[in-house]
Amino acid sequence: MKNKINLVLLCVLTVVLSSCAGSHYGSSSNAKVEIKQLLTAEQLNPHDYAVKRDLGTGYYKAGDYDKALDKLMEARVMNPGDAKTIFYIGMSYEKKDMPNDAIKYYRSYNTLSDSRSFKNKISRRIFQLSNAQVTRAVARAVTMEKAIDVTTIPSNTVAVLDFENLTKSDKLNPLSKGLAQMLITDLAKAKELKVVERHQLNTLLKELELVESGLVDKESAPRVGKLLGARKLVKGGFMDLADKNIRIDASLTQTGTSETDQLTEVEGELEGIFKMQKELVFKIIDEMGVHLTKSEREAIQKVPTESLLAFMAYSRGLDFEDKGLYLQAKTQYQEALSLDPGFDMAQQNLNQAETAGSVSSAKADIGQLEKEFDDKFSDPVRNESTISRLVSTSFAAQTGTSPQGDNDTREPTQEATDSDKVLPPTIRVPIRIVLP
Repeated sequence: MKNKINLVLLCVLTVVLSSCAGSHYGSSSNAKVEIKQLLTAEQLNPHDYAVKRDLGTGYYKAGDYDKALDKLMEARVMNPGDAKTIFYIGMSYEKKDMPNDAIKYYRSYNTLSDSRSFKNKISRRIFQLSNAQVTRAVARAVTMEKAIDVTTIPSNTVAVLDFENLTKSDKLNPLSKGLAQMLITDLAKAKELKVVERHQLNTLLKELELVESGLVDKESAPRVGKLLGARKLVKGGFMDLADKNIRIDASLTQTGTSETDQLTEVEGELEGIFKMQKELVFKIIDEMGVHLTKSEREAIQKVPTESLLAFMAYSRGLDFEDKGLYLQAKTQYQEALSLDPGFDMAQQNLNQAETAGSVSSAKADIGQLEKEFDDKFSDPVRNESTISRLVSTSFAAQTGTSPQGDNDTREPTQEATDSDKVLPPTIRVPIRIVLP
């Protein structure tokens, strides 16, 4: 009697679910219906990560991003390597206006996905979000400038301004940015320091209408440091000497007090600029009282390239990139790599310029990104029995009955691929066990 009641309930549930099933899972019009179906499936099979994931996706499409994250995170614990779960976690965080978390999961998605074209789209989305974050932060800082208390800025924060070309040759202008970027890269290798990114500085200079010169004088330096959230500012210049030598000067300005300490003066042949730059880095680190580990010191001592021509091309690329001329920047980075294929910094900036260039030519919003993901990577179009089969199978497993009314005669392997193609017959091999 009990089995007959269970069987009747199962048949009713299956009919209801079949009648509700949409033509394509995840469409916004069917999200609420599918949520009800998947909640039933979750009750019957609470350890199925795919049910949790699809339920989270359903909540996302219904606009309930908190519930979406709850279920997606449960699915992630069950299967940390599921790309679809990670993707929709990132989308949910973006919808909640939490760009840092969204970027984190988008980056995780790119380590899991094997689709190069879609990974490029995710990279462009990361770039868009990062730029938007910086722009908002800078605009907010300028608006709230009077309320910023410099003493609350951590003492380990530092920004590096472009160096000033004091030589007689305009051909050396790119070194202003190249030297600054090398210092930023090296200082960032010290975990005790928090270094302001170059993009944030350039965004602020545009906001303050200082971008044409790219330089910050003694009067404006403390204000720039305050708005960047940097307790200290590194500023310097380079000039030519006799016998093709150059001298590099660097100073450290305290944002709060406007006091400036002359750090060091290093000079040598232009070809030895990399050695001079390393001297500057370690002097700055010592001045800030930062303790370096052995591995950090070794990392900083590594020279990115020994080719002055490659470094000049790289520096010209930075200048073009700062001006938004990404095609010209790419050309310079490619030239740097042709001169020194092992120049990793040039390769990184080349990748960044390619991403930035594609973003400026075709900005895809989150809706377009979601649609393309669903079109390419979501589950196949579900027929009328897909969700009901999921539920009825789980129900049958718990009641000890077999699902009824299913006329699908395909083998499991055929159904899994949604194919009606007849597969080769299974070869049955008799196994004879001799009992003692």
